[in-house]
Amino acid sequence: MVRKNFNSGWYFGKGSGSALSAMFGGAGEDMPVILPHDAAILEPRDAQDIMGSGNAYFSKDNYHYTKKFSPDSKDKNKIFVLHFEGIYQNAFVYVNNSFVAKHPYGYGDFYVDITEYLCFDRENSISVTVKNGVSSGRWYTGGGIYRDVSLLIGDRLSIDPQGVYFGTAEADDEMAVINTRTVLNHRGIGVRKVRLYTEIKDMDGHTVASDSIPVTVMEHDSIELTQKLYVRRPKLWSAEQPSLYQYHMEIRENEEIIDTGEGTFGIRTVQVDPIRGLRVNGNMVKLRGGCIHHDNGIIGSAEFLHAEQVRIRELKKAGYNAIRSAHYPMSRQLLEVCDQIGMYVMDEFTDVWTTTKADFDYGMNFTEWWEEDIANMVHKDFNHPCVIMYSIGNEIPEVGNCFDVRLGKQIADKIRSMDVTRPLVNCMNLMLAVMDRLPEVMAVIGSEQNLQAGEINSLMSDMGSAMEKITGSDYVAVATEEASSHVDITGLNYASVRYVIDGKKFPNRVIVGSETNPADLDTNWPLVEKLPYVIGDFSWTAWDYLGEVGIGLVTYGQQEMGGFYKPYPCKAAYCGDFNLIGDRRPISYWREIIWGFRKQPYIAVQPPQHFEEKKNMTQWTMTDAVHTWTFKEYEGKPIRVEVYSVEEEVALYINGACVDRKVTGESKRGITYFNTVYAKGVIEAVAYTGGRETGRDMLKTAGNNTFLRAESDRRELPADGSDICYVDLRIEDADGILDTEASMPMTISLEGPGQITGFGSGAPVSEENFFDRTAMPFEGRLRAAVRAKAAGSIRVMFTADGMEQATVEIHAE
Repeated sequence: MVRKNFNSGWYFGKGSGSALSAMFGGAGEDMPVILPHDAAILEPRDAQDIMGSGNAYFSKDNYHYTKKFSPDSKDKNKIFVLHFEGIYQNAFVYVNNSFVAKHPYGYGDFYVDITEYLCFDRENSISVTVKNGVSSGRWYTGGGIYRDVSLLIGDRLSIDPQGVYFGTAEADDEMAVINTRTVLNHRGIGVRKVRLYTEIKDMDGHTVASDSIPVTVMEHDSIELTQKLYVRRPKLWSAEQPSLYQYHMEIRENEEIIDTGEGTFGIRTVQVDPIRGLRVNGNMVKLRGGCIHHDNGIIGSAEFLHAEQVRIRELKKAGYNAIRSAHYPMSRQLLEVCDQIGMYVMDEFTDVWTTTKADFDYGMNFTEWWEEDIANMVHKDFNHPCVIMYSIGNEIPEVGNCFDVRLGKQIADKIRSMDVTRPLVNCMNLMLAVMDRLPEVMAVIGSEQNLQAGEINSLMSDMGSAMEKITGSDYVAVATEEASSHVDITGLNYASVRYVIDGKKFPNRVIVGSETNPADLDTNWPLVEKLPYVIGDFSWTAWDYLGEVGIGLVTYGQQEMGGFYKPYPCKAAYCGDFNLIGDRRPISYWREIIWGFRKQPYIAVQPPQHFEEKKNMTQWTMTDAVHTWTFKEYEGKPIRVEVYSVEEEVALYINGACVDRKVTGESKRGITYFNTVYAKGVIEAVAYTGGRETGRDMLKTAGNNTFLRAESDRRELPADGSDICYVDLRIEDADGILDTEASMPMTISLEGPGQITGFGSGAPVSEENFFDRTAMPFEGRLRAAVRAKAAGSIRVMFTADGMEQATVEIHAE
């Protein structure tokens, strides 16, 4: 089928857009929008929102979208299908005011056949109602049509857009055997005799394999065809060498091409066992993983290809080779980026089964919709080599219930009926699995911990050592054994205490640390490397996200923690290796050192204003230190410096004078602490092994005369608004040193056919909205997202009182 972009020409309004709401004055003037569009990020934040701490205090509402279009009369006898890649949530689709389809799940893609509803003698109306006015997520969900929409047009006999599968049966350096499955749909009358041609090309356009088969298709029929193709000397896909192939398919009738299909796939094999662990193309792989949410900070959940490319490139550069979706299926675009750049993916189905975690989350619809939504996920993922495993759920309470656990087997069976090439994992929180029996569990393990009912993250944070006792007990091992038996890999969330235990108790079990505390990598990673059946570690979290506000935020002294979540105006979780605008935080460099990828030491400095105060940290926090030596008001005052290195010794120098030389990691592996006195100038760390220098890091104090420096990460944009660029603003001195103390408001403006899609900082606590045009820098930085509305030159300008304007020019075509 021919795929056409269907993102332009939409109108957006709040409310359901129904005739009844219009009758009572609910209809306002709709505004034109180009999809993707996150309506929620444009809402004001509400400090009184009952579920605001989870959703970053962004207001929720119902929305409606409408679009007019006129199909070409020459296509009157063809099939028309809409592909929605993501609508949050409870989407109702209408054509010419007639109901066509409903889709509750806010994270899954879906297809809608609109053929029978179209008129060819007049303009047609497509409308989508989005019911998002209730509390439905534990994190920032976004709202509206936040991913791409396409219109597919094809012959009455056509290739099913969800029916093309390229799977690797065998592969080595000499030969790859590719099994294909292709579904043909005939929505017309009469028997048709056609031929299916399939061709595989390398990325240079050279044909490497082809085949054709005759097909007789009955009227109103659907038929699945299989072919076997052989690729000689294949280029195998892996995260390290992400080689891709193209496929092209044609249906020919009397030598006339009546339909085509094309896409990319990768040739690779995946195997898991407890002796050799995870193998990709026969080579053992340890997953250096991180969990990510779907939002991209200042642009909310609206998805653009460039945003995903930036995120995956930065994560890979930082040493990651795997990501886990949290906690819903990844988008097509993100998977394509992971295919191209090289990143292993654990794609996760859902955060809930039948037990809701927010009042109106997917648990409200799970029992009626899970089979269709699972099928949509597998259809979407199958040809993406980056997806090496499916997760059937995250922290599902039902896994400890002897009756409800059977849902896991049903999900696993459904996936295996469609895809036998990938292993399955269930990401379990063992404490949550026995939450309904906690008093009994505590009695068995001999703990007197006082427990109160509450949100799972809060309980985990409050229980401390008791959680380790619970997760390490035989009680939870027995309670979750059946759930583990349904899948190929047991995912353990915050349960590394079981790695060694389960290797002995369950010798046929493969384990992955599906969610781990970021500061525990120094103890977890040696276990991953040592134990073949433990295939990787996925930290919470690789990239900061909106919602679950402040779970990684440090508070000080006797300051009230504000419960597990922090109060308004906190907006971000603040536990990512990268903050909301992609600034790499110190823990990321420590992680790179623990993984063994960085020899140079790294300096991070704790805020001197809190030198003598107690630090209140959650399990998702390792440090409050920042990579700067600019604290201009603290000359001569005490300060604490962290140096990250696993070399034997580290020496610290301030303005050329040695502060101290210490053996590294005496209290925590990879971190050496120095108490000293702040003096502006230069601080330097030098690492030594065997008495010889192995690397150094240096920071300088920013000068008083600073200026604005703006830079765009791409100079050209598509004129149709289909993608964005990031424009970054830094406050620097004459030597290019970032002034992390800069605190003056910055204003952004734009000239030309462009649009500011988001503007703000990585600050976890701020009253600013990302649609404001004035924002305060955080650690010396701000970021804007810009998209084009038409062809032409776009000027983006930044101003601040007393500073010269910074300007960036971008061309749209």
